[in-house]
Amino acid sequence: MINLYLDDLRNCPEGFIVARTFEGAVQVFQENPINLLSLDHDLGEDEHGNELPNGYDFVKFL
Repeated sequence: MINLYLDDLRNCPEGFIVARTFEGAVQVFQENPINLLSLDHDLGEDEHGNELPNGYDFVKFL
């Protein structure tokens, strides 16, 4: 089992695997059993100013 850290900016804490995007987190989740989650609520905006899927969207995905 792994610990997943979803954050676009901050350094990954020791003991966690980092995903920088919602899509990256989904990929890690599909490939590994998850023990702990740390999810950022704001993963930035796309080139058109639209909010990117965030930690809350990941929870809804689960």
